[in-house]
Amino acid sequence: MRVLYLLIVQFLAIPVIAQTQLGNTDFNHLNVNDGLAQNIVEAIYQGSEGFLWLGTQNGLNRYDGYNFVSYEYVLDDSSSISNNYIKDIVEDKKGNLWIGTYGGGLNKFDKNSIFKHYINDPNNPYSISDNVVYQIYKQSDSIYWLGTKNGLNRFHLPSEKFEHKGSPKSKIPQLNNPVVYCISKAASINEIWVGTRNGLHKINLDTFSSKLYLKGDNGLLDDDIRDLFLDSKNTLWVATKLGGLHYKEANSDRFVKIDLIKDSNRNVYSRKIYAADNQGIWLGTFGDGLFLIDNNRKVKYQFKENQFNPKSISSNDIVEIFKDESSNYWIGTHGGGVSSFNLNSKKFDLYQADAKDPNSLSSNAVNYIYEDTRGNIYVANDAGIDLVIEKEDGLEFKQIIKSDSKFPDDRAWLLHEDSDNILWVGMWNYGLSRYDRDTGKLISYTHVEGDSTSIPTNFIETISESDDGKLWIGLLGDGGLAIFDKETKKFKSYLHDLNDPNSLSNNRVHKILIDSKNRIWLGTDYGLDLYRPKTDDFKHFRYDRNNPYSINYNVIRTISEDRNDNIWIGTGGGGIAKLIENGDSIYFKTYTEEDGLVDNNISGITEDLNGNLWITTYSGISLFDTKSESFVNYTSSDGLQGEEFVRSSITTLEDGRIFAGGFNGLNVFKPDEIKRSNYSPEINVISIGIISEEGERTINDFNTDTVFLKYSDYILSFEVASTDLSNQGDKKYAYKLEGFNKDWIMNNERRHFSFTNLPPGEYNLKIKGSNGDGIWSSNIKELYIKVDPPFWATNWFRIVAIVGLGFLIFIYIQLRVKYLKAAQIRLQSKVEERTSELELANRKLLENQNLVIKQKEEITKQNEEIASKNAIIQKQNDELKLNNIQLEEVVSERTHELREANDDLKIAKHEFDTFFYRAAHDLKGPVSTILGLCYLALKEEDKVIAHSYFEKINITAERMNNILFNLQKINKLKQEGLKIKNHNLRQLIISAAKENLPDNEDWQQFIDIELKAQDEDILTDMMHLKIVFSNLIDNSIKFSKRGEKPNVLIQFEKDEKNHSYQIIFEDFGLGINPDIRDRIFNMFFVATEYKRGLGLGLYSVRLAVSKLGGSIQLDKNKSACFRIDIPMPEIPKEKIS
Repeated sequence: MRVLYLLIVQFLAIPVIAQTQLGNTDFNHLNVNDGLAQNIVEAIYQGSEGFLWLGTQNGLNRYDGYNFVSYEYVLDDSSSISNNYIKDIVEDKKGNLWIGTYGGGLNKFDKNSIFKHYINDPNNPYSISDNVVYQIYKQSDSIYWLGTKNGLNRFHLPSEKFEHKGSPKSKIPQLNNPVVYCISKAASINEIWVGTRNGLHKINLDTFSSKLYLKGDNGLLDDDIRDLFLDSKNTLWVATKLGGLHYKEANSDRFVKIDLIKDSNRNVYSRKIYAADNQGIWLGTFGDGLFLIDNNRKVKYQFKENQFNPKSISSNDIVEIFKDESSNYWIGTHGGGVSSFNLNSKKFDLYQADAKDPNSLSSNAVNYIYEDTRGNIYVANDAGIDLVIEKEDGLEFKQIIKSDSKFPDDRAWLLHEDSDNILWVGMWNYGLSRYDRDTGKLISYTHVEGDSTSIPTNFIETISESDDGKLWIGLLGDGGLAIFDKETKKFKSYLHDLNDPNSLSNNRVHKILIDSKNRIWLGTDYGLDLYRPKTDDFKHFRYDRNNPYSINYNVIRTISEDRNDNIWIGTGGGGIAKLIENGDSIYFKTYTEEDGLVDNNISGITEDLNGNLWITTYSGISLFDTKSESFVNYTSSDGLQGEEFVRSSITTLEDGRIFAGGFNGLNVFKPDEIKRSNYSPEINVISIGIISEEGERTINDFNTDTVFLKYSDYILSFEVASTDLSNQGDKKYAYKLEGFNKDWIMNNERRHFSFTNLPPGEYNLKIKGSNGDGIWSSNIKELYIKVDPPFWATNWFRIVAIVGLGFLIFIYIQLRVKYLKAAQIRLQSKVEERTSELELANRKLLENQNLVIKQKEEITKQNEEIASKNAIIQKQNDELKLNNIQLEEVVSERTHELREANDDLKIAKHEFDTFFYRAAHDLKGPVSTILGLCYLALKEEDKVIAHSYFEKINITAERMNNILFNLQKINKLKQEGLKIKNHNLRQLIISAAKENLPDNEDWQQFIDIELKAQDEDILTDMMHLKIVFSNLIDNSIKFSKRGEKPNVLIQFEKDEKNHSYQIIFEDFGLGINPDIRDRIFNMFFVATEYKRGLGLGLYSVRLAVSKLGGSIQLDKNKSACFRIDIPMPEIPKEKIS
């Protein structure tokens, strides 16, 4: 019966509710304080590129949804607009704007932001007839009709000629009055309607005949025609100055006046008519605001300025109406700027406290909403409890429990009806109360000091009833859990016990849910608890950083079960979680802001009749589609009472309506009536900023689709805007630079993004955006970006270099050939000369042959003498060979020493080159970053965001300081000599550990030192050995396993036999990849995939060990175990101190 009653009430209330929703329409305003040139706006038009163009009496304005750009008349600048007083705006098929002005004729505004003027020229019969242009009507792409102060003009775009009554051979008919305010199409395609200051004309475009309608003819009550509109049913609507609004049906020749104001004979100054989609028409008046005329030609609603309501229309003088592509209506006013609204944007009805209205809410701070089995709806608030009274035109509220002397506080916290139909109330700081709905009396159960059977504390947070009829009560103020036995009137308490791991997790219990399986779940400040009746204790579910399937946050604010028996948990910082069971195992699937949730701080969850979840948060409401697992977010711009909602103050009623309360009132809505916009916005690039070594430049041409950069341009920034001009919801942006970014970069609501130090190459930048309801657009803006390389990396330079090199090689070859030919000639000459000499010598030999024979005998005798001397020479030769061998050995030894020195020199040179390059590189990056961040910070208007840039600058500067400190330390290590003294090794290791740990960390928790007492004192250089331990311990901390503390073993032994110190340093952390073991001691090499640090730590270790004369090796059989051998210094004892 109750359901039938609700259906009847809903059916009867349909038309009234529609009017109530119109009455709750919120208007947004733009005026001179927002950048508008002037508060009189007589022309509004949305161009094909998506911008809104606003014509004022002080210039043309372009609005991108965020900011204004003004175009004004400039003396001596023929490319500026001819007059600041704008009357009408249209657009041609090429995207040019045509602007009618009051005194400056007609203007064409092209893509290059150049205005071309068409003004009256008395010497040119084909110029415009007057410089006052009231309206521009597009008959076709090539024919425009203009209403001017001096007659009707027919403008032919291709020839740029105007035809009017004064033109040669003109067919334009004579009008009853030359002042033409308005032009409209007619039912017949070859006719137009023309409204003048003194009469209405219907003109046939084939014969140019005219039919005149004057006051008194066919029901028309005024001759002064201010606007005309032909609707989809071919009904002509006529707005007059003194006769109000009229309409003429297509099959009738009579005009009928609309009664705009009931019980009044006053005629309304009707100024502007516009289509209201399927709802009828909008009428803008001068003095009486905005009217909506329905399809029955009755006034459905009148919007008027209310000085006490900042969301009302800004002025009652309406001069322009326009609807953009995303269904926003823009109302131009005479003195109030622009007001805009969207009939689809008012998604939530709002009820608030009003001191002047006794039927309003008692307080705006709504703490809880409850519907009992009788259909009563209760609103617990900071002033007590209100009963909701359903009325045809909305809701009224009657206070049934209010401030009383017995209550220490006015605030009502919650209500609950048990299985015996008893209504229980929780008043703040007054325990549990039983409310008699018939008599209005309360029986309260409060805390009694010393009575363990009383309620532990008077601060009740939640109530639920178990199947045995007992009330399970969650308490605040360290009250824990209390179970109330209605028969004995006694409470049983459960508190957290530090010594009992199975006790209640925390003494603040926010929510209790008894699910469909009669399991009792408790949400606390330290995790989710499941009550175990067999053992009378609790099983805990808490956040575990090492378990991705654990609950995401330990503060549990609310728990809800849906129709499919799924349990949903709302947390105080980790979003929502779905409890999933697999046999005896329980795990959680989490949804957070990264998945689209409006805020991770959850206050309440309720399920609608479609199975979707409505989630209240600290930043608005999220609708969660459980099938697609997607979110839609709503904020105060959608009509919410505010961004922040209280506790679990959201509930779904039996009829499907949802009530949600916060700090600023109560929202009521039907989920099925919450419609999402399907508008797919385009993206415009408003400006492009480029910073280079030469300076800064900006590109403000929104038609730009290519960007060319020089190699010296190191910062490229963009400002974008969506063509969704509504200000409700969250319009988000994303971008992807193909060739640079693999995935889309989500920029959220920020419209600015930048790139620094783009490498030379070609890129394609893609930008997309969402509408106000979070629907991402399929329209993607693309820009081509080319970064020129430096001249030495260009193709032309390579070609020139190759040609030049080839030319040099050619010249070299030619010179070489020439040289070889000359050498050949010289050689040939020498051969001939030598041959001649040999022939001469041969002749002499023949002549001396006899002399030779004679001398042979003499030689034989001499040979005998020589043979005896040969023995002596042989002996000397053997001695020479021995000396030569010894000399070669010395030379070989010196050569080896020189080669080793040369190798060391090469290594030193390579390290110096690496040092110089990396130092320059590591400092250039932070310097460029600081320059870029400074630029962005100076450009950023939002102080909070600018502050975040300065914080990043500080972090980058600290990074630079760290780089310089480490480089200075390396230099000192290379320059410092050894200072050998006695030192305590254990204290040296402890000192190195403490320098690398936070103040509150105990080194003994992660470092184990195996060192014999007799070995603690060693002879060494403290600075160099401390550098070894300090860097190895620092690496252990940096590269410890995630979620674990570092674990290090240090072993030391004196090897008296080999006269050396042996140190083993074993790190049980992430370990070192075997593939890079041979490079870990190189300068600037980072040994792990995590890429933390500068790559100088192990290099410093190797350098220090080398200075001590030792060696360091990485154990091949272990992940990260270093073996260090250092020779004992040999210094006389008297030099040791």
